[in-house]
Amino acid sequence: MTFPMQVRHGSEFLKFAALAAGFIVGTSLATAQQSTPIPPTPLQTYTASDQSASVGVPAGWNVTKAEYGIIQMSGPKGESISLGNTLFIQNGPFQPGQKANGLISMTIPNQATLAQKYAIVWQQAAAAAGDPTERVSVTSATPVPLGNIAQCGIFLGTQTNAKGASNFESRFCSLPMDTNGVYKLFWMTAVIPASLATQERATAEAVLSSYRPSLASLKAILQPATPPLPPMSVAAPGGGPAESSTAYAEQMADESSTCMDEGVIRQEPEWQLPPYCR
Repeated sequence: MTFPMQVRHGSEFLKFAALAAGFIVGTSLATAQQSTPIPPTPLQTYTASDQSASVGVPAGWNVTKAEYGIIQMSGPKGESISLGNTLFIQNGPFQPGQKANGLISMTIPNQATLAQKYAIVWQQAAAAAGDPTERVSVTSATPVPLGNIAQCGIFLGTQTNAKGASNFESRFCSLPMDTNGVYKLFWMTAVIPASLATQERATAEAVLSSYRPSLASLKAILQPATPPLPPMSVAAPGGGPAESSTAYAEQMADESSTCMDEGVIRQEPEWQLPPYCR
């Protein structure tokens, strides 16, 4: 499926997103309505039955899925929030409409920008839904400073399809590629009908920030298809690894989990993040 392309924003970051999947980039309610923010409604903590994650749920909303660190919920007026999503991606040329092959959901060039990868995920979702009226507009893309762990950003925009117009906010990451050319994409997204954007945006963001995967779940979410190899050291005999592969993989998992939790989910300011994140 190909979207009509119309670029109206000066940011090169957003132009790349438009080029990747024919996004329409312009002004949306997500930015236009920020001048009169409304405080979030109270949330009630919900914990998945497998103890893999918990999240705050607004009154009147229903959790529709909660397992393996993934939590999805829907609101009474067409709202939806999905947390803890991941895809395995093979490094390679992207082909619209491609089908999953075993562990691999699709191929996307690893050198593509984060905005391009984000655009491709939207394009694939629209193709899978089979809605020819689907239109997506990205209005804001803000990087999250986790350069040593992953490429991450916060994307705001609007979506129009057969169900009407909605606003969305996504926290989206591209994780490092392993030695076999496979990497993961991770995201959390809230979609709110445009007519409710002013009223419910703060609540949606509070839900996103309340997501708490267990440590085991977060490590599983971030775990690469192939465990990382420890760096070589001139101090080791023959220049071999300075530590075992198991110990190194565990250290990387701990650091990645901390960075993802504090930087992407909790959105702590950059100066509060551990140095190994940045």
